[in-house]
Amino acid sequence: MHRERGAAITDWLALWRELAEAFVKPDPDANDGLVERYRAHDSGKSWRPDELLDFVLAHTEASDAVLDIGAGTGRWTVPLADKVRRVTALEPAPGMAEMLRANLSEAGAANVVVVDAGWEHAAVGPHDVTVAAHSMYTSPDLAGFVRFMEEHARRACFMELRIPPADGLIGQLSLRIHGHLHDSPNAVIAYNALYALGIDANVLVETDVRYRVEPTLEEAFERTKSHLRLDTTTEYDDLVLRTLEEGLTRVDDGWRWPDGKRSALLWWQPRHARSTMGRDP
Repeated sequence: MHRERGAAITDWLALWRELAEAFVKPDPDANDGLVERYRAHDSGKSWRPDELLDFVLAHTEASDAVLDIGAGTGRWTVPLADKVRRVTALEPAPGMAEMLRANLSEAGAANVVVVDAGWEHAAVGPHDVTVAAHSMYTSPDLAGFVRFMEEHARRACFMELRIPPADGLIGQLSLRIHGHLHDSPNAVIAYNALYALGIDANVLVETDVRYRVEPTLEEAFERTKSHLRLDTTTEYDDLVLRTLEEGLTRVDDGWRWPDGKRSALLWWQPRHARSTMGRDP
């Protein structure tokens, strides 16, 4: 997809597709490495508090059936299972599904059915609520993803996504190199794409801001190149390194990014339910 640098971006669905296709890891070994990182992260460690998940839980009922799309290791699945009557968890990655089942077993969650499939191939029925937490980034067809959520939700749909800072270093570099602020799929693009689809979503942004610290400037440099899809070129090396040297802060344990990490929750009623309900779920 070709675009003049600095040109206004109006096709949010196309931008999502472009970035999601770049986000997908074509190398199976890379995906295996991702699973191993999740495995190490889960080992002996409880999940951090999540005010967006708490909001979702507050808007579910004990009698609800919930569809968790891209459940991963169960960060949302386990708490949902403790609150609602039944959860169906879709997880296509075998390694993730294995960890999900182990976490469900450890939690004693017997009311969860794990389906080893992505949303494109899952044969599931309607539920009261559909949720997706950071699981949509590898789906280029965001419109199809949203349709699936709506078609399988009687009452409400919830999506949690990363929200980039408006003045972040990565965004500045992306603008100079790729012509737009967005280096990867995120909540800003999703909100505008939903609006283009006729969905006026509600938005809740978490208050907790986390800051990443890189052990060395070299690791920050390599991570930034990978994030901006510059692994195969040295054309922008000077720009990237200069930006990092000027923008990162030296701290005791490494180099701290100024880009705060937060997530946003988008939620709405499926269009087929709007005639019988108020706007908020």
